[in-house]
Amino acid sequence: MAASYDVITENRAGSERARRYTSADALAPGSIVLLGGRYWLVDRIEGERVHAKPARYRLVLRHEDGREEAGAFRRFRSDAPRVGHQLTTVEDGAQASWQVVDVRLARDDDGEPFLESIAERDFAEAESLPDHQLEHALEQDEEDDVATAALARAQEAGLQIELVALEEGQAPDWEEAGRYLDALTLDEIEDDLLELCGVDTARDPQPTWIDTVKARLRDDLASFRDDVEGDLDEIEEWDFRGGKIYAAVGSFEDESNPLSGHGWMCRLVDGGVLLAAGFQRVRKAVLLP
Repeated sequence: MAASYDVITENRAGSERARRYTSADALAPGSIVLLGGRYWLVDRIEGERVHAKPARYRLVLRHEDGREEAGAFRRFRSDAPRVGHQLTTVEDGAQASWQVVDVRLARDDDGEPFLESIAERDFAEAESLPDHQLEHALEQDEEDDVATAALARAQEAGLQIELVALEEGQAPDWEEAGRYLDALTLDEIEDDLLELCGVDTARDPQPTWIDTVKARLRDDLASFRDDVEGDLDEIEEWDFRGGKIYAAVGSFEDESNPLSGHGWMCRLVDGGVLLAAGFQRVRKAVLLP
């Protein structure tokens, strides 16, 4: 039987918003709801009032000896690992297969909620796993000090990491990204991206929204391109199996910051601009010792 709730969320300016949400299943702490293009994690429930926080997750590898190895926080997306998801990493130069066996609600040191996906070895590496099930794994060696430091910094600070990749021999198609951006329509833009791009839907006239979004994304694309082709001040670049991975670390608040590399990448990923340029979003990253 369907149940209806008032889902209470807080935007980056600290303002609360209540939205009516109907679910086929009863919600509980740890449930995920999709509102306005953003995934929210149910924190607590008070009758019909559901308090939710921006959804994020962390992948943890549980080794046979009981040791657990946590990855960095990621924004929850539709491709977040669920129970039964298979992934591979690299151990001692060889592929190692894992399967997610549990997804549970957890809290960081500040008491903020997140989903923790626990994966255990399933020894399926001898099988031919579909490419879409293979996780991008970063094998730590002398060349991966930058990746090690970035992931460690994100984990220690409780920050999120966003990753995109280019395959071997591939160059960004900046012109195609520009054409895609010019062709964007308001129907293709979710409410959360409007907020990230600085649109105040309660005050700004609707005819101005699309121009505001496009202006923000054009500036983001120019900043992102200048950074990856220049000094890499905001975006980090890692070599991986002949290709490139680009990483940006930041907070929930940084997602709307026009001066943050994490903000550039989040907005360009959510708007599909980097995909048009040939980048692929790296769904998950695990750095093995």
